[in-house]
Amino acid sequence: MKNCVLISLLTLSLFAGSCVKNTNPPLSYLIDTVTNVYINYNDSLHVPFQVKFLTGNYFESVTVSLANLPPHVRVAKDTFTAKPTFIADFLLYADSAVVGDYPVTLVAYSPSTGYRYYTFNLGVTHYHCGPFLAGNYTGSNSCKPTNYTYSSRATASGDTAIVVNNFGGYGTNVNAFLKLNCNTDSVYVYTQNVGNGITMTGSGHFTSSQIFVKYVALNVPGGYNDTCTAIFTR
Repeated sequence: MKNCVLISLLTLSLFAGSCVKNTNPPLSYLIDTVTNVYINYNDSLHVPFQVKFLTGNYFESVTVSLANLPPHVRVAKDTFTAKPTFIADFLLYADSAVVGDYPVTLVAYSPSTGYRYYTFNLGVTHYHCGPFLAGNYTGSNSCKPTNYTYSSRATASGDTAIVVNNFGGYGTNVNAFLKLNCNTDSVYVYTQNVGNGITMTGSGHFTSSQIFVKYVALNVPGGYNDTCTAIFTR
């Protein structure tokens, strides 16, 4: 009788053990994201993201993909799936893309954590933006005394600067030197004598068709100082 009891207890123990479910904890991971990425309008660029394992189920995979790319920018491979830690290296191609800033979304998914979204800025630029911005413009000034329009011409000064003739409509003997940051679409008018007795300083930004500059000009032809916003459109 003792043997029967022992066998019964052993059988119950084995049966109870077989019903215990071994569940893995949820995956915890980190993606090293970026704020700004810049690509030349007619070039390619690697944009890597590290998907780093923190804790939890190290057998669980994470899928990452890119969404909302701007027109004329494509990605060679838009989705990566692997077990963290790994690097998703997206290769972007720009084909005559329009200069500008575009919000792009990195989408991440894992079964235990669901979807996560990370937005960053993709800037399409011209690395040699001086020659790109050269040409004829119509200037439009918004100043304290008055508003007016005029014609100007920009000439490239190397790859990252232009000289704007008749800047502000102050005369054809006025030439302002504009330093450019092609990666951030920024314009800088460092303090300078632009001609006609005018000293000028300012800053702004540019797009594919316009240049915006906020500036201060001292001793303009009317004998006063100007605080203006100039918009050059071609």
